[in-house]
Amino acid sequence: MFKQTMLALALALPVAASAAYPDKPVKIFVSNPPGGPVDVMLRVLAGKLGAAWGQPVVVENRPGASGIISTNALAKSAPDGYTLGMVVASSVTIVPFAVDSLPFDPQKDLQPISLVARTPFIFVVPTDSPLKTWEDFVRASKARSLSLGSSSIGTAFHLVWEQTARRAGIKALYVPSSSFGKTQNDLIGGQLDVALDAPSSAKGLIDGGRLRALAITSPQRFAGLPGTPTLEESGMKGYAPQPWIGLMAPAGTPADRVALIQRAVSGVLQEPEMKAQMETLGMIPIGSTPQALAATIDSDRAEMEPLIKELGIKLQ
Repeated sequence: MFKQTMLALALALPVAASAAYPDKPVKIFVSNPPGGPVDVMLRVLAGKLGAAWGQPVVVENRPGASGIISTNALAKSAPDGYTLGMVVASSVTIVPFAVDSLPFDPQKDLQPISLVARTPFIFVVPTDSPLKTWEDFVRASKARSLSLGSSSIGTAFHLVWEQTARRAGIKALYVPSSSFGKTQNDLIGGQLDVALDAPSSAKGLIDGGRLRALAITSPQRFAGLPGTPTLEESGMKGYAPQPWIGLMAPAGTPADRVALIQRAVSGVLQEPEMKAQMETLGMIPIGSTPQALAATIDSDRAEMEPLIKELGIKLQ
């Protein structure tokens, strides 16, 4: 739990040192490889923070091991506000329950700063599919064997599918893949019935008429794909699973610096240019307090742990 960290943050008083921060470059670790949506978003955010602070904000990609490499590097860094991490939800809410051990404690070694974005997922079919709506998918899954393709076992895509299937009463064979490109090719080629994709990945094929969207997992319609109904509109009331991306620091980072970084990040996320950029990347900008991110982590961990154990997921 993050209660002790949150209490310290709430009680701490700003000190004069915050006025001088940052007086040297700031580094942000990210577990995603260069060129992907999270990396692109972070580099735009880093550029804007650097301009506001008058110091370089350097993005350092540390991909691999389902986010363990990057998150461990963050947890082991000096807690001075000069090393931060853009952490995807699965690194602290899925991976800890799917491996035998971690080199860090995700609840004790990290300091939440802000929710940065939510990343809705989208269910898609080929345009010539007989499945025209989400309701068609639900009905068809109960009448015949269907297949659904998406990302690797133990990823956020896999877990969102399992949650959704249970809630909607859908039965379909989950077909994991190493890339969205392969899943899309298999879907268009007829080897799959449905795919769970990212808006940034699927939008071009939807706009180009090769895929049709059945539903998106955001609570409101996504601005980048306004014609796609939400799961809630499709009958799943109160259900909108959206993995998140959050900015974190090593535990022990001074509370005044955490507050300063949080204010700067939240301010950038409200800029129209930043919002538009994130929309093209399939993200919904958030900006939150450290307490809100901490509560989100606790809630997601409580939901993910029993599901991962039920599924018997083990990451190698």
